[in-house]
Amino acid sequence: MDELKGLSFFYYAFSELFLEKDYYYLNSLCNDLINSTYSNYALKVLRHMDSFKLQEELELMDGISLLERDYRDVDPKLISSAYEHLGFKLDEGYEPDHVGVELRFLSLLCLEEDLVKGYTNQYRFIRNRLEWLVDLEEAFKEKGFLALADSLSFLRAFLRDHKAFLMGELKVK
Repeated sequence: MDELKGLSFFYYAFSELFLEKDYYYLNSLCNDLINSTYSNYALKVLRHMDSFKLQEELELMDGISLLERDYRDVDPKLISSAYEHLGFKLDEGYEPDHVGVELRFLSLLCLEEDLVKGYTNQYRFIRNRLEWLVDLEEAFKEKGFLALADSLSFLRAFLRDHKAFLMGELKVK
């Protein structure tokens, strides 16, 4: 169960970054991962925090869409239905295809106690909902927001590894 909580915290930290422009949890996460296989990513993000570059970019990123629909064809109503089907109630004022909402939902999926159900839902969500993050990372790079691009690169690497783990556990080809 501790591993599930760790996964959940990882995605929660990134959801807070994009929903609330709050990097407190991401800072904690990066410090915890300094001695892991993700150390290069964590150290890079921490350097951006130490130089206040991440904070600066969070304040200036209003011109970049954080909505999946602006990067690929997607129906936000279908995403909302999927959330509701799995017991997630979207707070008023939040868009279902906002990167922060999608990551918050994934953090909740990671807490599912039925491992097969949890792994299946996590795998499907990562495969079906989060492939567009490469486009968001490119948008950050195009605007010169390297701290946000590096943060998203970290997230994408973790998602890639999480998806590979889930594929192995579920015997997906």
